[in-house]
Amino acid sequence: MAFNKENLVFVLDVRQGTPEEFKQKSIKICANIMKQKICCAKKDFISFVLVGTAETSNEINSNDCPEDYLNIFQYGEDLEPTTWRLLMNFYQFVNETAGNEGKWLDALVVAFNMLKSASERNKVKNSRIVLFYDFDYGHNSYDAYNEITQSLLQYEVDLIVVSNNIAFIDNADNNEPQAVFLTDKKSDEQLENEKYALRLVSHSNAKLCNCTEAFNIIVNVKSCRPWCWNSHLRIGSGISIAVSGIIMAKNESTIKLRMVWNDTDEELTKEWGYFISGNQICPEEDSLMDGYMLGGSPIPYDETVDDDKLKLPKGLTFMGFIPRNLVYDEYFSGQSTYLILHQRGMKASAKKLDALVRVLLKRNRVILCWKVYSEKFNKPRIVVLIPNEPQPDCPASLNMLEMAHHAQYHFFEFPKLATKKTECSSDQLNAIDNLIDSMDLSLNIKESELPRQGQQKSHLPLNQLPHIFEHNFMDIMERKIICKASEDDAIFEEMLNDKNFVEKFWKLPDRIEEQAKEAAKKVKSEFPLLINREWLAKVKAKMNAKYNDPPNKGDKDADNASLEQLDFDHVRSLSPAEDFIKLLKHYALPIENQTQRDIKFNHYASQLRSVVWNLLFKPKLFIDFNKVSDALEAYRKRCFVFNAYDDYNKWILNVKAEIMKQRLSTFWEKVIVKKELGLCFVAEPSLEEQRRANEFYSLEFGESSSSSALAEAEMENSSIDDLLGNITNC
Repeated sequence: MAFNKENLVFVLDVRQGTPEEFKQKSIKICANIMKQKICCAKKDFISFVLVGTAETSNEINSNDCPEDYLNIFQYGEDLEPTTWRLLMNFYQFVNETAGNEGKWLDALVVAFNMLKSASERNKVKNSRIVLFYDFDYGHNSYDAYNEITQSLLQYEVDLIVVSNNIAFIDNADNNEPQAVFLTDKKSDEQLENEKYALRLVSHSNAKLCNCTEAFNIIVNVKSCRPWCWNSHLRIGSGISIAVSGIIMAKNESTIKLRMVWNDTDEELTKEWGYFISGNQICPEEDSLMDGYMLGGSPIPYDETVDDDKLKLPKGLTFMGFIPRNLVYDEYFSGQSTYLILHQRGMKASAKKLDALVRVLLKRNRVILCWKVYSEKFNKPRIVVLIPNEPQPDCPASLNMLEMAHHAQYHFFEFPKLATKKTECSSDQLNAIDNLIDSMDLSLNIKESELPRQGQQKSHLPLNQLPHIFEHNFMDIMERKIICKASEDDAIFEEMLNDKNFVEKFWKLPDRIEEQAKEAAKKVKSEFPLLINREWLAKVKAKMNAKYNDPPNKGDKDADNASLEQLDFDHVRSLSPAEDFIKLLKHYALPIENQTQRDIKFNHYASQLRSVVWNLLFKPKLFIDFNKVSDALEAYRKRCFVFNAYDDYNKWILNVKAEIMKQRLSTFWEKVIVKKELGLCFVAEPSLEEQRRANEFYSLEFGESSSSSALAEAEMENSSIDDLLGNITNC
């Protein structure tokens, strides 16, 4: 059957003087059209013609006119079905060596000759030529112009001309978009080329467009007559309203999944098997019964015993009236939204529906009912009919939306996210409104009078956007095909490296970036991203109350000392704990900026860690356990105040490893374990944190080594204590 087939020839300008950007856009448009046809399983025939190549290869030049139709390269002899292989060949074909000469009328004749030959072999509905050409320069002969355009009309060949210097204005007679060439300083050759290009519209019913609108015009995107679903709305046993359902919005995709690329040795087979406890069995066919899987459990099902199955007639069956505020937006689901109107010519139904809508609006109610599409597909769906406000130029209507649940009822209550503490101020709301207004892509009156890139006055016509699934599917398939082709050809490997499949999903339209920058800055200033540290302050206060001792006379003396000028600016090995506390109180705590205060704390903490490490692992005479213990305890307590427990945990693990290495078991048991100087956690530790803490304190040394025995002897030797006291007094 030929009702959905067409012959299509792309003519691309590859001359050296043609802008590279226009060439790349032309190739991309052709590739996207081919991918769309492949994914939609359209059985169209396509071929290509290059104008401006260094060599000449076309049937007319080879067979009829050796001196004419030069610098035109034809792809193959016949048009080919749209396949991924053809797309790969197209990417290679456009890399033919380019020249400086090439006439677009000659290329049209070559493409027309290919269509004539193809139409004799294949019966198709449409024949089209898409010409991508830069009319800015180049000499062309127009002696056979009228003859060529008449031939296109006679054989009903549709011509679409795409150029980079075309814009759109509103026609003064019918207010429809009209293609024009942009006015600028132009040469005589360019003016002549554009004059004959514009005549194509009247001579051969051609369509002129730019690269922005080319894809939509080529794929023939146009609005269609709305589809109607005629049925009845039945309320009780006495009220029946003849209604028509018109699709307002539909989640529609033209994608048809099928295997279009496979290796020669690939085979797809379906095998049946029956297993019990992992062992395959071979039951008789009569002993099998129908069922379904609920998770990983098989559930038997027999339709004959299902006596409770709901049987409803076609149309809408009333269930009840419910308050509008009880139907949350989260309940809505389904693939489409319908507008329910009375059927044309049904005056009685129109009056009933009008009265019903007015009552629903007055009482703030909606209708909950069953929807059965047809007798054949008798699967009831729960829908909600929401009344629309009456309009003077529109009859009474209802919006029909499907619910997320069909056979069961689930009600959930969620608290509001916005509270009095999180409500936006008037300035914040105004900033959001300005941002939304600045992102409006519709043109104002002044802009609409100037030439524009798009046909419509809107910069983002929603009815011409591809379905999101279709768009993503094409990108994924393109990446797969290019990856497969790159294994054999370096050209496709370079193409894969140049492509950025993610950037397009993050990049905003240029129009939005231009208009919305200032509004976005205002929103940023009104909604500062500040770190909320109130919870941390509460935790710190609780930890201070837990770990800090009550103030005594010594603390008061230390506070008084901190107010005086210190005669040192670093942690000394003679009294590391006292120096560390004084330095923090004098230089760190008075700082109001939290970042700078943390930096100052980390500076002194680094000094303390270095001193403790040297006192513990590199002693000159012996290890002063009391001095090291006081320093560790002071450091650990202040980590809670300055939110530095992560740094402490990493360092204490290194200390543990070195203690294990030097086998200081006495210090470990009598200092680290006894005074609980291990890992520290903010607030109450979780189960995982408790497990980590317990693992930290569990350390097996085995037999005591000489170093650990020496350390223990040092702690119990009174003469050493006396010696230490004498050194201190000195």
